[in-house]
Amino acid sequence: MSDPSNSARHDVPTQTTAAASVAAGLSVARSAHAAGSDVIKIALIGCGNRGTGACRESLLAAEPVRLVAVGDLFGDRVKACLANLTKYDELRPRIDVPQQRQFLGFDAHRKVLDAGVDLVLLATPPHFRPEQYAAAVKAGKHVFMEKPLCVDAPGYRTLLAANDEARKKKLSVVVGLQRRHQGNYLEGIQRIRNGEIGDVIFLRTYFNVLGGGRAGQTKPEGMSEMEYQIRYWAMFTWLGGDHIVEQSTHEIDVANWVMDGHPVRAQGMGGRQVRFGPGNGDFWDHHAVEFEYANGARLFAQARQQAATWVQVSDNVHGTKGSITLGSGPWGLGALTPRELRRRRGKGENPYQQEHVDLIASIRSDGPYCCEGDYGATSSMTAVMGRMATYSGQTVTWDEATQSGLKLGPERYALDADPPVLPDAQGAYPAAMPGVTKAW
Repeated sequence: MSDPSNSARHDVPTQTTAAASVAAGLSVARSAHAAGSDVIKIALIGCGNRGTGACRESLLAAEPVRLVAVGDLFGDRVKACLANLTKYDELRPRIDVPQQRQFLGFDAHRKVLDAGVDLVLLATPPHFRPEQYAAAVKAGKHVFMEKPLCVDAPGYRTLLAANDEARKKKLSVVVGLQRRHQGNYLEGIQRIRNGEIGDVIFLRTYFNVLGGGRAGQTKPEGMSEMEYQIRYWAMFTWLGGDHIVEQSTHEIDVANWVMDGHPVRAQGMGGRQVRFGPGNGDFWDHHAVEFEYANGARLFAQARQQAATWVQVSDNVHGTKGSITLGSGPWGLGALTPRELRRRRGKGENPYQQEHVDLIASIRSDGPYCCEGDYGATSSMTAVMGRMATYSGQTVTWDEATQSGLKLGPERYALDADPPVLPDAQGAYPAAMPGVTKAW
């Protein structure tokens, strides 16, 4: 079950294939941005906290790069994003987003794609990622997109088709699985590839953190249910995939990277012990999944969001000759804080910054070609398969998971439409029940 996209770095051509690619027009396709100008014009779609951060990192990746358009469902998010970015002296000259290039609505991404941009940053709730990515690729845009890339199998299949088109068009694509651009992980993967720990027998990954949800906080008066759920998307499975998908895709991706492929089946358990009642959406608060790879190796993946519990985020690989911990902590760099991370501008020191440096280099043909949609889609779908197993209480195979026709989402996209899950009279939402829920 080898996945050729799971290489130790990026999709890096050999000298021979690189020459062939240039002969086929690769260098022209990759560098034909901004209508012959050196300026790369970027657009942000999804102006929340992570989108704003990704935009800042993209603007700092190289010169000249300019933010020329933004899109979001909500005007206040656009305003807050631009206010945040323009408060930095070094960013202000790189931002040119007049009112006419500030787009709102469920179709904002399509308007952005028509605004003369070269590169789009996709940071809306994950539910919307497959369609927006497919639209960006069809429009011939380079793409950065946050993980996870999908919340269900139909979304995964949309990604695969878009990935094929992106490669044909020689578009540069980077996914927000920043550990793939991080020095300590790259070094650790190489040690594994060199046989230092022997054959991999099993892996342990953890994304056990505190909190989650908005306990006791109900929908504000006058706000529609659809608006409420999209604004607080990280509580609703149809939008975020549950936290095993929204967060643990990072660690699951590391395991797939190590194994150079995806699991063939999964089984697990989980539920809601503390995260229930008004303000908590339908996410669970804990999952534990056993994934099995084609060679029999296992991944034991824990994911938890509960207050006053053991906090652990790490990636641990066990082989016939020893073991290695590739990284620990939320950013894979121990106890490093976000502020300290932002100060690290050196190559590989700040992986969130480095992934944008690598993307711009790919677009300009100054560095290896990045087309990361394949492993981004595969790892996102692996996490979805884990959720399918925990929600259903059944063993699910890769083929069953990826061929599922179960699509999460509403019948109609409008702020006055009903989302797929609705609260009871007290403001509590129904959650998946193992043995009852149809998860694929």
